[in-house]
Amino acid sequence: MYRSYLLKNQFWARKGNEKNPDAEKVFIRHDDNGGIYATIIQTGEKKGVKIIAGGQEHFFNNFDKLDLFLNNLALRQDNFVKILKRKNMSQKLRTLDI
Repeated sequence: MYRSYLLKNQFWARKGNEKNPDAEKVFIRHDDNGGIYATIIQTGEKKGVKIIAGGQEHFFNNFDKLDLFLNNLALRQDNFVKILKRKNMSQKLRTLDI
């Protein structure tokens, strides 16, 4: 259930996920600002997805909250990249002889 959701959202399965059915399933997505790691938790009372992004750990057992979190994370990264591009462009424009 969570596996197909993560694969649809541009996460890659770690090598060896299928070899050992009892091991935890780890999925990875890399962006311009670092990586997002998702671990599917299937044992115990907590069943869901643990997301590690930006050095912080979050747990989700609801698809709506997980989707909202990933969308907000993408928006923050897009804003950061836009700021860097604008800064670089303004530096280049200042060096032009007009």
